[in-house]
Amino acid sequence: MNQTRALTEGAILASLYAVLFLITLYVPILSAFTLFLLPLPFIVYTVRHGFKKSILLGIIAIVLSVILGSLAAINIPIMFGTVGVVLGALYQRKSSAFALLLGGTLAYLANLILIYVVSILFMDINLATLSQQSIKETIALTERVGGMMGGDVQESVEQLQELVTIIPYILPAFFILMAVVLAFITIFISSLVLKRLKVDQPEWKPFRNWSFPRSIMWYYLATILVFFTNPEEGSALYIVTMNLYLVLEIILVIQGLAFIYFYFWKKGKGKTFPVLITISLFIIPLGFYLVRILGIIDLGFDLRNRIKA
Repeated sequence: MNQTRALTEGAILASLYAVLFLITLYVPILSAFTLFLLPLPFIVYTVRHGFKKSILLGIIAIVLSVILGSLAAINIPIMFGTVGVVLGALYQRKSSAFALLLGGTLAYLANLILIYVVSILFMDINLATLSQQSIKETIALTERVGGMMGGDVQESVEQLQELVTIIPYILPAFFILMAVVLAFITIFISSLVLKRLKVDQPEWKPFRNWSFPRSIMWYYLATILVFFTNPEEGSALYIVTMNLYLVLEIILVIQGLAFIYFYFWKKGKGKTFPVLITISLFIIPLGFYLVRILGIIDLGFDLRNRIKA
């Protein structure tokens, strides 16, 4: 009976994956949404039937992807299949919210690195080179538009040129941050579905209560001090420091945002202002610096506990 049920649900979920795969591959507008739904069949099946049986679903998904798409599309079932199985196994074990986020992040990160390596070795495609070419085109467009409108775009051009130089060095940080974002979105979407299926969900702290260890602040200051020693560009120390610096910057921005949400919650002002501040960060670059400083102050002086007192 259980075997029959597993086969039936496997067939249904494999069909669901095939539909999502086709939409993702051939419907550009909807693909931005369905892309994040691809792990769901694997998560649900793993939660219901365990890790071992979910491997068979993964194999079926790979075969379907090659038949419906092409051999080049094989990375889609591999990435989202492994992520779905990992998260499903963690849900089945009733793991904590942090364990879910960590497991999903590591699964995505491993796949991103694998895709990057395979694309270089077998497809002669280098993500860093493509990104540099794209930014160079943006620089040329910016200079043309600035010249036509008579504006001073030199500062923007210099920033973009600097970005072209450092892109090959910051790919690890980019992959890590991208993996975290993908894992968080996948967990959020899957939790909505699993609640309907009566699957126990780990308890997440409200964002206003998120706080990182105080040691983060010292790591950040240490990376700044290393930069003052002017490590040779391209050296191992330079690459490690650059990536660590970028990741820690994002962490401190999150710390600062969490404090802002806490402050407005404590004052009974609701979420409107914090949400507007969060959106403004993507419009006004200076906001990132201010929020990051706020995050450092919150870590260093424990502002939230002081406000509570």
